[in-house]
Amino acid sequence: MTTVTLVDGTVVDSASEAWRHECEARAITMLPTLADRRAWLENLERRRGRAAVDALRATMRALWEARKPPT
Repeated sequence: MTTVTLVDGTVVDSASEAWRHECEARAITMLPTLADRRAWLENLERRRGRAAVDALRATMRALWEARKPPT
């Protein structure tokens, strides 16, 4: 078992759904343009529903906030 730390500080197994979710959010945030990110999320919403996309957006926001330098 390999453990990883999520953006919120939770330690989970690298095979967990929580880690898969965060990796997916990280991948989406790395898309080159806002249009690309929006298109990806719209496609996911059609396949998985609004709640899944809202959860990804919340994780993406947390990842963005974690990258900001402290003020």
